[in-house]
Amino acid sequence: MNQSVKFDKLAATYDAARGGEGRGHMTAATISPHLAPGSVLEVGVGTGVVAAGLAALGHTVRGVDVSQPMLDVAATRFDGELTVGDGMALPFDDASQDNVVYVHALHLMPDMTGALAEAARVLRPGGRVVVRHGDPVSEADDLVLILRQVQARQPERPDAPDAVRKAVEAAGLRLCEQGMRPEYESGMNPETFIALITDRQVPFLQRLSPERAAQVVEPILAQLRALPDPQRVRRQAWSCWLTVAEKPA
Repeated sequence: MNQSVKFDKLAATYDAARGGEGRGHMTAATISPHLAPGSVLEVGVGTGVVAAGLAALGHTVRGVDVSQPMLDVAATRFDGELTVGDGMALPFDDASQDNVVYVHALHLMPDMTGALAEAARVLRPGGRVVVRHGDPVSEADDLVLILRQVQARQPERPDAPDAVRKAVEAAGLRLCEQGMRPEYESGMNPETFIALITDRQVPFLQRLSPERAAQVVEPILAQLRALPDPQRVRRQAWSCWLTVAEKPA
């Protein structure tokens, strides 16, 4: 399934499993201090929750995404230019953007170096790329401990910090900062987590056959069903990787 078709199907329910506008605004607040002066292009803007957060902070934001249904949702959230396009061939002129942002989207590109080279092409000299990436990390509670088991079953992520750093440098960008940084807070109860897994909203489960997915998730579902207080929300503060790079002047 190509990326456009996959995200077209998820557009209506995408935010329910990912924190929606609240999470988007929190993530935007962690990105804003690292931006160069000027406008922001979010690649893989999706339903626009982060773009809307950046707009609320006073930034001029435009977005690009492969999925028109996702962009239709984004258009309800903020007034900005939204374009159907591929992150591997951005539909913008050379040196036309001040900032390019990827929020848990760079790993979806078939070639991170190629995607970042496109970002470098459309950036003006001195413009910045800001990437939020990698699996989220939180202090352990009974739900987080089970989530870690899900994460451990995933293939190695392409957006590990060393891989992103190497892609940044290969694309001709200068690394400014990289580290694990707070990103957002969220709350989930076991019942919601069960629904998330059962509906295969965890991305790597979508790549497995139904039979293999069942083998992976049934032991995890059994643990979730055994947790006490299945409707009680557990609150977590999550950190993810932040990488900031600049196009040399």
